[in-house]
Amino acid sequence: MHARANQERAMTDESRIAKWESDVQHLQTDVTEIKGGIKSLRSAFDLLRTEFLSFKIEVAKEFTEVAKEFGSVRTSIESLRTAIERAKLWMVVTGAGMAALALARYLKP
Repeated sequence: MHARANQERAMTDESRIAKWESDVQHLQTDVTEIKGGIKSLRSAFDLLRTEFLSFKIEVAKEFTEVAKEFGSVRTSIESLRTAIERAKLWMVVTGAGMAALALARYLKP
């Protein structure tokens, strides 16, 4: 009877080992799939990073161009403001001169 128990135990141990081997094979398959997924994610991440950096550079260029345009608009506004002030001064001087001439004619004896 002792021999039969040893035989059953040996069979049980062998079946356990076979189950473990099967489980390990499944784990190896799962790890291989995970590695493949990580590799594809890494390449996708690298592509995304490259696109983001190129987008960042393009935005910086656009921002620089917009800043230049605003500078150009500011310069134009300042020159327009200067021209308006000159025109006002010319009108005041001309008006004062005309008023002085009219007053001189009127007061002439």
